[in-house]
Amino acid sequence: MTNRLDEDRKSIDEIDAKMAALFEERFKVVADVIDYKIENRIPILDSGRETEILEKNCERIQDDDIRSYYRKYFLGLLALSKEYQKQIQDEK
Repeated sequence: MTNRLDEDRKSIDEIDAKMAALFEERFKVVADVIDYKIENRIPILDSGRETEILEKNCERIQDDDIRSYYRKYFLGLLALSKEYQKQIQDEK
C-alpha cells in the first residue's frame, strides 16, 4: 500500500524526468543560438534580452509564495546557459 508521501515522491520523480528532458531540449536550442551569434559576430550577453526573459518567465508563476524561488532558479538557468554558450564559443 502506498501512502501520500510515496505518491508525492513518485510525482516529483516524474516531474524531474520531464524537467531533465526540457533542460536538454533547451540547451540544444541554446547551442543553435550561440552558433548563430558566432556566425554573425553577435555578443553572447544581451542583458536586455536576459532581463526580458527573466521577467516574462517569473510572471508565469501565479503563486506569489514561490515566485522569488523561481526567480532564483531561472537566474541559475540563465547563468548555466551563458556558461554553456561560452564553452561552445571557446571550442570554435
